[in-house]
Amino acid sequence: MRGDGELREVTPEMRARGVRTFVTVLVVFFALVGVVVATLAWQGRGVRDYAARVAQAALAAKPSPNVGFTRPCGEVVPGPLPAQAQSCEVSLVGGAARVTVGVQGGRSYVIERRP
Repeated sequence: MRGDGELREVTPEMRARGVRTFVTVLVVFFALVGVVVATLAWQGRGVRDYAARVAQAALAAKPSPNVGFTRPCGEVVPGPLPAQAQSCEVSLVGGAARVTVGVQGGRSYVIERRP
């Protein structure tokens, strides 16, 4: 045991180990942030691809620019929504298709296509 008032000497090895630990924690943190961002981007891409397919299918019927309506995406492209999607609707206004896909977390993807 040390007496009162004695200070511990920090050796160069201890300092190097502390710096290595700090740098390792920093690298791991940024790597995890990168993984989260990449995962969200990959999941969003599937939803955006689905929305683009729905918009193309809606425009394939060559809608009149004078007619506008809103439908669920399932009526335009039969089948289930992507796993990340919670809701989807396609609106045709002025001959353009606008697909809005709601996903978890309150986010939405909006794809608009013109003929």
